[in-house]
Amino acid sequence: MRALLFAACLALAAPAPAQDALSLVLESAPRALGLAGSAENLASLLAGLTRGAPVRLVAAGPAGFRRVVAFAPPGRLTAEQTVALLQQVARDFDLAGISRATPEQLAAALGASGVRSFLEPDPRRPTPEEQALASLPPDVRGALAGLAPREALRTAELADQQLIALGTPYASSARRSDMVRRLRYGTGYVAASAGDTPFPPLSPLVAAPPPR
Repeated sequence: MRALLFAACLALAAPAPAQDALSLVLESAPRALGLAGSAENLASLLAGLTRGAPVRLVAAGPAGFRRVVAFAPPGRLTAEQTVALLQQVARDFDLAGISRATPEQLAAALGASGVRSFLEPDPRRPTPEEQALASLPPDVRGALAGLAPREALRTAELADQQLIALGTPYASSARRSDMVRRLRYGTGYVAASAGDTPFPPLSPLVAAPPPR
């Protein structure tokens, strides 16, 4: 709700075409805010689609940095066309099983040109959760891309619990990232006991072995 109010406040300072599009999007396509990733991203996206301005989308990056994706929009649209386009992109992501698109995926879906990705210093002080997320192996972080830090850390914790339950408490980062992906898409929970291993099934999602 706070993000929606902030986006509405941004509309007050936006030029008329972008303001009209923002008002219409918040009413007709509320999912567009989650699609863009933040109120600032949505404002930049709508200014690009309705005025042809360069689009700048900001996402989380390594500790101390943020990832920026800049591109030229495919063309100028009316507010109604912008809403229809964002609704279609959201449906396409749903069909592809993409729950939280990256800025690069969003740019590609919009048919953008001149897409550039780069890192820039993050003016914010990283939170403890962001620092903990940044300390994970790169491939594990890649599997968690798009999740909020708290949700990402919880998913990584569940993945480690599953691996312990399967008798692999010291799994490689590749195995951990694979389990993270399975959990994100609902196929990672083991349905049986870990069996005869020296490690007990610590995950609450795994049944204990039957008494002998």
